[in-house]
Amino acid sequence: MGFRSNLASLLLFIIAPLSTLTLHICVGKYPLAPTIIPTLFIEKISRNSEHALEQLIFFNIRLPRAVMAALFGAAMGVAGASLQSILKNPLVSPYTLGISSGAAVGAALSLAFNLGAFSTEASAFTFALLAASLTLAISRVRGSLSSVSIVLAGVVVSALFQGVLTLIQITAQPENVSAIISWMAGRLNAVTWNHILLSTPPALAGILGMVLLRWRVYVLSMGDEEAKALGVNVAREKIIIIVLASLAVSSVVTAAGIIGWVCLITPHLTRLIIGSDPKKLLPASLSLGAAFLLVADTLAKSAWIYEIPVGVVATLVGTPLFLYLLRRSMHMYGG
Repeated sequence: MGFRSNLASLLLFIIAPLSTLTLHICVGKYPLAPTIIPTLFIEKISRNSEHALEQLIFFNIRLPRAVMAALFGAAMGVAGASLQSILKNPLVSPYTLGISSGAAVGAALSLAFNLGAFSTEASAFTFALLAASLTLAISRVRGSLSSVSIVLAGVVVSALFQGVLTLIQITAQPENVSAIISWMAGRLNAVTWNHILLSTPPALAGILGMVLLRWRVYVLSMGDEEAKALGVNVAREKIIIIVLASLAVSSVVTAAGIIGWVCLITPHLTRLIIGSDPKKLLPASLSLGAAFLLVADTLAKSAWIYEIPVGVVATLVGTPLFLYLLRRSMHMYGG
């Protein structure tokens, strides 16, 4: 039974992102049949223009948007699962620790001064690390990092950077303010291959780093005292995980904007399926995070006559789903 259960879970976490990726690519104002996708790749390689319109839609619009949605969801899913595990708090996310707010300030500064895509990426990562550093510095008590102090410091730092973000919007030029507001609502519809080329290397570095270090996350999830008894440098390991989460989150936030709830919902949903063991939780959250955002963006671009910002859809879908998952987990664990 255990083997069958593990196999079923593995198939689920492989099939979910692949099927939702196909759905995302095929659904839209101009539908594409799944069977035409191999043909489009062959025609692209052979420079055949028989399906020129379909090639334009697939390669220039649908595919980069789908890739970024999957990358964003994967980064947020694994970052949320990692942070919740090492801090032993199911309500922790890159948003509550100030990482996303820091990245938002960096990206908004670049957009306000029209510094270009590369500068936006670098600025977002710099400010995400600044926010993470402030959180760690404020939370350090007597040379140690407690989970409670990190969360409280993160809330303070997040509020600080939200204030800075508001100040940037007030002082920026009107045309730049509209770009910042559009970016804050989630802008997967504006993603291009240039965004993906800039975001993918650092995002993958952060994602793979957290997945490869999931054994350390597992030890940290036991608690600080237990981890210290096993010879683990708790403060150092927490800093490494938080920096990797900052790298992954800032990279995708730069390209896609602020899209909430993925980092909270995905770990909870994954725990209900396979449990809370970080060795399984992190790669599974990566998969379900990608699937969740692909579904949300599919709804965003097809549920109404006008396209809805994916950040709005993620919030509308994510809020009731998160409340349901939270109540269910509280009943399961006697909360």
